[in-house]
Amino acid sequence: MRLLLITYAVILLLGIGAMLSGIHYLANIAGFISAIGFMLVFFKDRPEEETETQIKMRRYWYAVFATGIFFSIIFGSFWNNHMGNMAS
Repeated sequence: MRLLLITYAVILLLGIGAMLSGIHYLANIAGFISAIGFMLVFFKDRPEEETETQIKMRRYWYAVFATGIFFSIIFGSFWNNHMGNMAS
């Protein structure tokens, strides 16, 4: 649970930092972290029968990484002056 909260805090700080400062790189870093995290959680080998706690934690991870993707889309590349070039 601690790792989940630390990851969420980092993604929130990067996203809010990008929103307040206008530095698009921060939101793109949050999106990169989230994309890697989605791949790790989604493709992880799971046991045949998962406990309710494991299912709940996996859903929490999905919510954390979805937040990072959201920040990346909204405050990252879409608000960039040169779409795709990441130039401010």
